[in-house]
Amino acid sequence: MNKDYLVVDFEFTQYWKREKQGNRPRGFFPEIIEIGAVKFDGETLDKTGEIQNFVRPHFYPNHIKEIMEFCMITEKDMKSAITFAEMLEKIRSYYSPGQTYFAAWGDADYNVLDEGCRRHNVENPVLREDYLDMAAWYKWEMGDGNTTGLRKATEEQCINAEMLWHTACDDATNTGMLLKQLLADGWDPEEFLAANLTVNYATKYRD
Repeated sequence: MNKDYLVVDFEFTQYWKREKQGNRPRGFFPEIIEIGAVKFDGETLDKTGEIQNFVRPHFYPNHIKEIMEFCMITEKDMKSAITFAEMLEKIRSYYSPGQTYFAAWGDADYNVLDEGCRRHNVENPVLREDYLDMAAWYKWEMGDGNTTGLRKATEEQCINAEMLWHTACDDATNTGMLLKQLLADGWDPEEFLAANLTVNYATKYRD
C-alpha cells in the first residue's frame, strides 16, 4: 500500500529588524499564521482534501504585521483565524502516522511546526520519519550543488503554476503539482529517504 501525501505550506512570523535594532523579544520564535495543505491518495494521486486557514499567533501577536503584507494577509483574514490547537486538529484529520507523507518544500515547515508544538507544550502529531523535504529530494535527484527554489523547480519541470506565490494555499498547491509530476516521472521518495538515513547515520558516527 502506497502512503498518501499531505503537501503543506506554512506562512509564519519573522523578526527581520532584530539585527539593526538589537531589541528582539526575549524567547522570540516564528509562529504559524497560515496553513495551506493538499492531500493526495497514494495509489491514484487524486486530490482527497485540502486545508486553508489563517492561524492566530499566541505568543507574539504584535509581530504579525511585519509579515502580513508580504503574505498578502489582511486584518479581515485574521478575524477568521483559528488557534494553533485547532490547526493541529485539522492536520490530524488528514495525516495518519506511518501512512502519510508530510511533504513540503524545505525543512522550515516541519521545524516551525515542531517548535510551535514544543512552545505550546503539546506533542507534534507529525512523525519526523514521515517528513518529505521535497527541496532536498529534488536536489538529491538532480545532483545539484545548490538547493533549487520552488518556483524555479516548477519551471524546470514545465509545471503550469499560474497561481499566486507566497500564499500558503497556492504554494502548497504548486508543490503538490510538482510532486505529482515527479512521481509520474518515476521518482521514488523511499529511495531518497533511505539514502538520506544512510548518509545521516554515516555522518553521525564518522568518528
